[in-house]
Amino acid sequence: MQHSPLLDQEISFDRIELNIIDIPLKSGFQSGIGVRKTRKALIIKWQDADGRIGYGECSCRQDPYYSAEYLAGVVDMIQRFIVPNLKAHQTYRDVWMLFRKIRGWNFAKAAVESAIFQVARQESGYSLSTDLQGARIQQVPVGISLGIYTDKGAIEEVVMESIEAGYQRLKFKIAPFVDTRLFDHIRPLLDRHQVYTSFDANGSYYAKDLDAFAYFVEAFDTVIEQPFSPSRFDVLLEAKKRFPQLKICFDEELKSIGNLMKLHKLGMLDEVNLKMGRVGGLINSLEILNYCHQEEIPCWIGGMFETGIGRWLNLELASFLPHARAHDLSPSLRYFVEDIIHPSVQMQHGYVDMTKREESQVLPELIQKYRIDHLIFDCKK
Repeated sequence: MQHSPLLDQEISFDRIELNIIDIPLKSGFQSGIGVRKTRKALIIKWQDADGRIGYGECSCRQDPYYSAEYLAGVVDMIQRFIVPNLKAHQTYRDVWMLFRKIRGWNFAKAAVESAIFQVARQESGYSLSTDLQGARIQQVPVGISLGIYTDKGAIEEVVMESIEAGYQRLKFKIAPFVDTRLFDHIRPLLDRHQVYTSFDANGSYYAKDLDAFAYFVEAFDTVIEQPFSPSRFDVLLEAKKRFPQLKICFDEELKSIGNLMKLHKLGMLDEVNLKMGRVGGLINSLEILNYCHQEEIPCWIGGMFETGIGRWLNLELASFLPHARAHDLSPSLRYFVEDIIHPSVQMQHGYVDMTKREESQVLPELIQKYRIDHLIFDCKK
């Protein structure tokens, strides 16, 4: 991606605003990490010297339980190590090289880059099709990620609702403590409706949990997302030896193109969940998407409860993956009572119409409504 015309584009910097918002979710969501009841997010507003404005969203959690990054730390990183190194005039490449100098903090870098990108393409008319090799589609298939349930009636109800809504995939969160009898209960329903099903463990299984893990490998012929901790390659090897049929989609473990290439060449990789925040931004994501295209690695775009700001950019990446069966990019109202864009991201019969993206506008009054903190940094000229 070092030859992308985007990297050579001039970027001016006048002001950057950090808006920390807290939007209530419609209902709590439990995964192997914990329970989430609100979406605390950092919304970045970049303004250039000509008054153009771009918004970016940081998709990391407020705690360090998905990755080492957490919301307050991201704010500190941006104001201490990114803002002081921005210039009134620089190229996109200059900013990208600044990010490369910083070890880690991928979510922080991705959030700032997203805001810059929105301004850059306003000025130049740049399109992702310039650099992405995949064919573009207008109707993006959407799946739903379902939390951990403890009641047979509740899980049956949500499965039926999801099927009726038309979701193209049902992905269930799992963990060692999950009651597998719930899946025995809904299995006939899934089979009857021929539902594409997968599982996501968020790295919650360890060597001592392989007996419990065996249920999902042996009862369902499907992919399991990030079953083991990213730091425990030994457990991954043990599981691959015990379960030769195991198919793995990597999430938390893939933080760079290097991670991807390593797992691919080791024969450990069956599928990729790409999250732009996790890999450090748009340019890095484009490189990963092109590698997956060249190597014919199944890839889809994951979500982190983003508002419409981050959700639409994720959907744009998803629109260049024509062979993906579904992406974790449910419509806004699946999670929020109201989104901070209008119209919100909507789904019909399991698909999001990408022609609607241009109609969506950020609503500053709703950012202000849900804002719990606000920092402004002007360019020192």
